[in-house]
Amino acid sequence: MDRILMVTPYLHSQRGNSVTATRLFTGLRRKGYAIDLISMDEPDWEFQLDCCFDINCYSLVHGYHARQFSRVVNHPLIKNIPILLTTTGTDINCDLLGPLSKQTLETMFLASKIVVFNPHLGKQITAIEPRLQSRQVVIPQGVELPSAPLVTRHQLGLSLYETVFVLPSGLRPIKNIDLALDGLEIVYQQYPHLRLLIVGAAIDVNYTAHLKSRLSTLNWAHYFGEIPHQKMKGILQIADIVLNTSHAEGQPQGALEAMYLGKPCILTAVPGNLDIIMNGIQGYYINSPAELAAAALKLIQNPSLRYAMGNQARQLITKKYAVELEINAYDRLYKTLNIQPLPEYTTLS
Repeated sequence: MDRILMVTPYLHSQRGNSVTATRLFTGLRRKGYAIDLISMDEPDWEFQLDCCFDINCYSLVHGYHARQFSRVVNHPLIKNIPILLTTTGTDINCDLLGPLSKQTLETMFLASKIVVFNPHLGKQITAIEPRLQSRQVVIPQGVELPSAPLVTRHQLGLSLYETVFVLPSGLRPIKNIDLALDGLEIVYQQYPHLRLLIVGAAIDVNYTAHLKSRLSTLNWAHYFGEIPHQKMKGILQIADIVLNTSHAEGQPQGALEAMYLGKPCILTAVPGNLDIIMNGIQGYYINSPAELAAAALKLIQNPSLRYAMGNQARQLITKKYAVELEINAYDRLYKTLNIQPLPEYTTLS
């Protein structure tokens, strides 16, 4: 039977890659695919890899993150197996232009197909290496929020009269959380009832220390740390507006999830964020603290506009980013690689 080995660099840290890998693993097993999953943040992942090949024969290896997957592709038992590579953003936005570009490109050349979340990311690959264009497949991320315990504003020390912004993001320089603080600090001078909640893993030690130091001087902005994905819905539901202020993105999963719950967004106009929304319909694109402040003021001052944009955001996610669309696209892609599901295969939760 056709069996698939998935290998992801992160699973136990709450970041976009872990959410994507878990969602695809679960959704494709429900489709009837026989899949084993290995996470490279397990200390014995290489031993697990060897054990998998001792026990099973695989028809496809599905890897995530081109640069990280470069640590796997040269395993002697993988060399003769077709590879599907899902790129996740950082590998294109950073690694293709960085000191590890050689390993990243070599990994892409070993893949039969390369999934990108949006055409912008595909163009970035093609600009570096035109020969990889024919291998690219665009599959937007699906949004699937598990049920979560109800969280009230009172539990988080917030009042019903405050306008709450949420920024779901890991703490690292590319996420440019300082832009959110700079922009909202302007707004706070006029509207001291605003609050900012930052939620995500502390990934970069130095940037985390910098942000915590800065937040210690701001009574309106709070870092909530890393929250398990199964609890994120409760946090996102109490927000009024979602932010993403990254220098570059793969696709902002946290922002998409908040939009699915009817929250308007303010996004930096950068690759990965561009083309998600229509500016002024589901939210606003911005490029500077002043532009962020102007967009935030519009949404604070006009609750009916906030509601209308949030409703448009929800409709957009349902139409374009439904998880069923994503899983069905991978189902078709697997079949083009001659991998077939087994209707009788019993999935495991």
